[in-house]
Amino acid sequence: MNPKHFFAVILLLCSGCASTETKQSSLDQRIHAEPQANTPEEIASRAAEVFSSAPGLTAEQRKKLNSLYLKTYADSRQIRNEIGQMKSLLFKEAAMKKFNSKDMTELTQKIVAADQRRLNVMFSAFQEMQNIVGYGSDKKEIYERLREYDYPGNTLR
Repeated sequence: MNPKHFFAVILLLCSGCASTETKQSSLDQRIHAEPQANTPEEIASRAAEVFSSAPGLTAEQRKKLNSLYLKTYADSRQIRNEIGQMKSLLFKEAAMKKFNSKDMTELTQKIVAADQRRLNVMFSAFQEMQNIVGYGSDKKEIYERLREYDYPGNTLR
């Protein structure tokens, strides 16, 4: 895990530390009951299982959503890695060149383009999810479950 991301996660986790002792004990118990995930791929795999466990899905829909989540995760992670490399180079270049120099301009355009690719991956996945699950008022519970997963704290109800 990127050290910057690690510290961001730690800060987010610590922001919720003001909860009551009982809640914390219950949370600690659930955390310790979870098997360790040692790689981002293991974490993504578990998240895909949760994501595809929404009520009202067929076995085939669950399988497709699981695959979709894993593919989307891998694609967006690769793009985020590229963006991180470009941002790192941007800061190195900033020490040597003016922001509006040709190299800096090209680099910022590449960052914007990569971020747009990442968004396109997300929107494409959302469209595929609609193809798998469908849409309409009878699908509200499924989409509510999928939306709640977007905020892992909400899945611990």
